[in-house]
Amino acid sequence: MKRRLRQEHAFTLIEMVVVCLILGVVLTGITSVFVSGSHAELNLNNRFQAQQSARLALDALRVDAHGACAAMVQSSGAKLVLASVPSSGDLTTCGAVASSSSYPKVIWCALTSPTVGTQYALYRSTATDSTCTTSNGKLEADNLTSSAVFTTGTTIPVEQLQTFTATMTVSRASGTAGISYKLAEPLTLRNTAYQTTGAGTFCSTSDSTVCTGGICPYLDSMGNPTNAPCYPPAIK
Repeated sequence: MKRRLRQEHAFTLIEMVVVCLILGVVLTGITSVFVSGSHAELNLNNRFQAQQSARLALDALRVDAHGACAAMVQSSGAKLVLASVPSSGDLTTCGAVASSSSYPKVIWCALTSPTVGTQYALYRSTATDSTCTTSNGKLEADNLTSSAVFTTGTTIPVEQLQTFTATMTVSRASGTAGISYKLAEPLTLRNTAYQTTGAGTFCSTSDSTVCTGGICPYLDSMGNPTNAPCYPPAIK
């Protein structure tokens, strides 16, 4: 029995310590790989979500533009006021009355992002008083790098409808990973109302000759080419 016990072999303490050290190094490397992969997946998902929300916001903006009769850009491109067709269907009164449900409006605005203080978020409001805030607006897109989202011309080209351009640059970059994603599209108001009086002129509810619905005409009422520019009506 004593001889058999003397022949038994086991690991020494030093061997056990060495094995634990090697196992610790291996597990640390594997854990680092898993953590890096998890962070990469999270960053990729965040960027996709930001880009997808921007695409969906542009889709909603396109629908609003196609149903509007006038567009007005304010706050250095951070705010867009769209006057929808009045409930009466009369384009000559487009945007002529403020704070009335009969003269609906859609307002888009870029405000400080609720998630990243150095970025911006895009909100959509239907307030009849043309205001757009985080309280009365719905968050449509986040992580915009600039608040200058909207641009439009001061005149409407001959034989054209009013248009404006929406440009959204979204960034959810983490460190050096990820690049900005840019969306830009010119949008046309299919129910355009125009006037020839001058920039800043409102449509009238009592004089249907101030504003007219349709494309900016090339010919006047006598059939002669006209040099008079067309202007989008101001919105009350």
